[in-house]
Amino acid sequence: MLMSTSYPRARVLLFSLTLLLVAACSRHRDEVTPGGATPQAAVADGYRLLRKNDIDGLYRHALPPADYAAMRARWGEGRDLDAYTPAQRAQFDQMMAALTAPGAQQVLWLKVKPKLATLQQQYRQQMPALVGMLRTMADTGIERSPHLSAGEKVQALKTIAVLGAWAERTNWFEPNRVYELLGLMTGTAQKMSFRTLDQALSMPYGESVRNIDAAWAGFKQALAIYGFSIDAVLQSAHIQVLSNDGSVAVVRTTFDVLGTSVIRDNTLIRQHGRWYDRATLLHWQRVLATPAGASSAMKPSGAASAKGAPLQSAGRAPHAPPASTVTGGKLRQVP
Repeated sequence: MLMSTSYPRARVLLFSLTLLLVAACSRHRDEVTPGGATPQAAVADGYRLLRKNDIDGLYRHALPPADYAAMRARWGEGRDLDAYTPAQRAQFDQMMAALTAPGAQQVLWLKVKPKLATLQQQYRQQMPALVGMLRTMADTGIERSPHLSAGEKVQALKTIAVLGAWAERTNWFEPNRVYELLGLMTGTAQKMSFRTLDQALSMPYGESVRNIDAAWAGFKQALAIYGFSIDAVLQSAHIQVLSNDGSVAVVRTTFDVLGTSVIRDNTLIRQHGRWYDRATLLHWQRVLATPAGASSAMKPSGAASAKGAPLQSAGRAPHAPPASTVTGGKLRQVP
């Protein structure tokens, strides 16, 4: 008799716990809202979503609702599945097969391990020159960029110098780190929902961002193996509002990048009571103005520059909802 009464109670308890879990997950998804209640909150929430590896959340946060819907509607339009040769497709497919095979980490380690001593020697001899060449190319690109202000160029050059020094002093072929990196690479590859290049290029939006989440997390972990934590940089963010007239605000973020302070300024605008990064919205306006399929790699890069994460969209859907930021080809500022 005791068992007959306990069993239904256990089922009720289990059902109740399931409902609570579902409700908790729903609340978690609803935590991401378009824009920020304040300029400071808008910037801080972007950094938080990057730390959480929530790329879809970053999209939903960076764009007003109508723009987010338009971005999703046109996701994947303009992809050219014929842009890659059969040899390139085969090379990609073979790489994924090697990374996702049973015992992949150990198999790859046995292939790489005998080469590490030689690679370390080459690294010591060639890395300073290689880093110097890459720094020169990056510095030249920054100096010539028409999109950066003089102050932004100074901060970008400072960041390149810090990262260059880190890359030069890092032992990239230290055996323990290489073994850990192989484990990370194989583990990340196994989380991907695709195994071929055609599959990777044909994913719908939801599946794409889930794979991007895993790839972004893996990328951060790979750098952390070698002593550079992107999460630590984001966590170090000190956010200060320099000006705010109620419609436009300038926000300054100071990051600690490997012991060096680096400054990033963002201009935000207020629309429908929420604050958004202006560069993101201006770029998105240009994306919407581009005919569908005109580009295979149109990306709302303003959010990437403002918040440090890649954003991607392509082509406009025939019946995509109008973007709230675009009226007559001009960006609206709605109080």
